[in-house]
Amino acid sequence: MFSPNCFIINPKDKAQYINTKKIGGKDLIINTSIEEAKDVQRIGNVVSIPKLYNTEVKEGDEVVVNHNVFRITYNDKGIPLESSFYIKDNLFYVEPELVYMAIRNGEKIAVNDNVFVEPTKEVHAVFGEREKQHVGILRYGNKVLEAQGINEGDRVVFRKGCEYEFNIDGEKLYKMFTKRILAKL
Repeated sequence: MFSPNCFIINPKDKAQYINTKKIGGKDLIINTSIEEAKDVQRIGNVVSIPKLYNTEVKEGDEVVVNHNVFRITYNDKGIPLESSFYIKDNLFYVEPELVYMAIRNGEKIAVNDNVFVEPTKEVHAVFGEREKQHVGILRYGNKVLEAQGINEGDRVVFRKGCEYEFNIDGEKLYKMFTKRILAKL
């Protein structure tokens, strides 16, 4: 199966939701609901790439995608419905702009106009340790930022309100567009 304009993917481990966590070698159910976007699987396996789209993503890669790709919704009668991206047999189509990162052999590659920033912490006299607002470490950049002298590992300032949170392999990262990076510190 292939699409001229979209990726065809299936959810990692065939799970549309992340409902369990391993603790002490046993699976603990951490969520029984489908309402929370943070619990939706955001990593999929690429079955086929779009034929009319030039991309660094390859078949077999894992990709980080928008939270709505695998998300189940309810209709007005309360009946659960598959995502609007669902095709059949646990296969989903994904438009290229909804693919944010490729993971190949453990290497993470931000794709298109996306970058990933790791939030930094500060110690506040009253509130204790907390996340520093609008400042982070560029973890996964792109050629556009490199050409401007901003490289992975640099401390950066990013625009307010663009923190789109992802948990990738246990690492909290904010996905944002290149233009949301305002300065290198």
